[in-house]
Amino acid sequence: MGVEVSKLKEYVKSMQGMYDVVRLVKPGSCHTMNAGKDGNLAEEELCYTIWGKCDRCSNCTSYQACARHRVQEKTEIKDGVECHVISIPAPVMEDGQKLNSYAIELISYGREVDDPALENRTDCATANEDALYVSIVGNKNLSDTIISQAMLDSEIGLICFDEDNNCIYSNKQAFKMFHIPNELSRMQEFLRSWIMYDYHKAQSTIWSQFYSYEGEEFLYEMHLMTAMDGKKKELIGFCIAVMDITYEAVNTGGVKYRETHDSLTGIYNQEGFYKAVRAALSEHPDDRYYMICSNIKQFKLINQLFGMEKGDELLRTISRNLEKWSVGDDIYGRTHSDEFVMFMRKDRFDEQRFRDGVHESAKLLDNSVFSLRFQLGVYEIESNFLPVHDMLDKARMAIDTISLNNKELSIAYYDEEIMKNTLHENEIINSFNEALENGEFHIFLQPQAECDGRVIGGEALARWIHPEKGIIPPGKFIGVLESANLIYKMDQYVWELAAKQLAEWKGTDKDKYRISVNISPKDLQFLNIEVVFNDLVKKYDIDPEKLNLEITETAIAGNIGRCIELMERLRQKGFIVEMDDFGSGYSSLNLLKDFHVDVLKIDMKFLDSNKDNGRSRIILEHILHMAKALHMVTIAEGVETIDQLDMLKEMGCDLFQGYYFSKPVSVGEFEDYGGMIRI
Repeated sequence: MGVEVSKLKEYVKSMQGMYDVVRLVKPGSCHTMNAGKDGNLAEEELCYTIWGKCDRCSNCTSYQACARHRVQEKTEIKDGVECHVISIPAPVMEDGQKLNSYAIELISYGREVDDPALENRTDCATANEDALYVSIVGNKNLSDTIISQAMLDSEIGLICFDEDNNCIYSNKQAFKMFHIPNELSRMQEFLRSWIMYDYHKAQSTIWSQFYSYEGEEFLYEMHLMTAMDGKKKELIGFCIAVMDITYEAVNTGGVKYRETHDSLTGIYNQEGFYKAVRAALSEHPDDRYYMICSNIKQFKLINQLFGMEKGDELLRTISRNLEKWSVGDDIYGRTHSDEFVMFMRKDRFDEQRFRDGVHESAKLLDNSVFSLRFQLGVYEIESNFLPVHDMLDKARMAIDTISLNNKELSIAYYDEEIMKNTLHENEIINSFNEALENGEFHIFLQPQAECDGRVIGGEALARWIHPEKGIIPPGKFIGVLESANLIYKMDQYVWELAAKQLAEWKGTDKDKYRISVNISPKDLQFLNIEVVFNDLVKKYDIDPEKLNLEITETAIAGNIGRCIELMERLRQKGFIVEMDDFGSGYSSLNLLKDFHVDVLKIDMKFLDSNKDNGRSRIILEHILHMAKALHMVTIAEGVETIDQLDMLKEMGCDLFQGYYFSKPVSVGEFEDYGGMIRI
């Protein structure tokens, strides 16, 4: 039930000594209301005339208070004087019916304003309004009665907790909103499972959350208010006010809330974020802004390790932290999955503020199994006319430049060099298929030789010979093709060139050579390796022993069991299998136990560490002895000095590859060696 007119009249009268103007208004018709002796309310003057206006206020706080069922505040300027207005929705009983279309306005006159440009200005309440205003109790007995009645019969759900997080009060509206019987224990149990906010650890805050019941969905706005002991300044409890804003969200402005807000976190979704940013840029075109995009490294792993609920909890925690970190007109949202975005003034961006916020969020999953790692891309908006999604793409491009590390937060800033690299990558990707069709890719061979320089074969390496740009270095296109999942096409092309070259050597003095080709992790993912190599052998009628297959530990680690079976079947058909870059991984010895290979290639990085390093020399020597005991041929890859060669010869290494013997050369230059490299 609402407050009776007689009680409301007494309340208004008791407040008149505390404020300069206290009045009851009817926002729907813009009239002030007067309670007659008969207990009925009657319309009087138009309420906006007090501000010297001839039409209704465009941002009427009393209308907003009644529509949203919560207190609204603003500042008006009248005759050069600031007037602070507080509008309180008043549930009034009139003729036996409860009406929510009235509001009590409490108006206080403030300081004089000298600037005539501020005349008739309307502002939102200042950010530090809590420091400017305090609650005042006049007639305590009467106010306690009215407040108590208002809480019990309010359209707002109210739930109170003590300092130990025990639910000690819930009004009937809260029970009704959540369809819970009148039991505090049931209410407490429900809130702990449903509410997205860690309310028992938080300070005062506001958020929105969806509630579903029997197929119907409601949007509730949650207000968390903490209560502190005035003398000891200790927490004595807190209250959650719940307001149903479903109708307002669906109908205000003709835009449904769900269309612009994320259902999981309650903050802007992609569409809502785009619209809000575009509006801000239009309103303040001369300000400098940052567009910020965040990424959680290996977020999918969180769901796998801890479950979807924990992942959702993390996303909600981040969204709540964004609300706490944001200042003024900052705009933030969640565009998809684990990507959060933020739009803010450049002069307000503070790296340390983000690091502190990330550290707070990271505590949620900080354990020995997994630690949260965030990446932040920052783009300074140069043109307000650039589409918002393009601004975000530039921030994402900055993230892509962040190298692997264990930092809790890594930040990268967009610059033109990033765009230059991106354009280069796009050029590589867009021209790749045409280059394949035009035969612009060739194989260069890096000789593999015995210690005296006698060549026994070579490793096939791709070289892009562009008709206009000449040779494009592998470092310019290999990584791009890997990232774009196109490397398997180039590898397959190289394999065919190698098989074709072996066919051309048949019946000549070069028939003794063998060619090694590389198999990457992407090849195993996109191709049926066994079918491809069997078809090449048949197509070019070559001996499979001449086409050696190099596979790295990294490629095998993706699916060890499948790779071991696959390579064993290829070995049974006559192919020579080489383990490339041995020693670069962390499971090399364990892998050799189950994975039978014919050739072991020692990683060149391991050789780099051997100079003047007794421990590395001992390990390397034992690896070579182990390989011999397992009947494997050994190739030292990356030999660059005579000292390395002499050391490896002494240890019993079989073959050598590296710049000390030869750089990768064209097939013609390889043939010109005549089977012997002079060293």
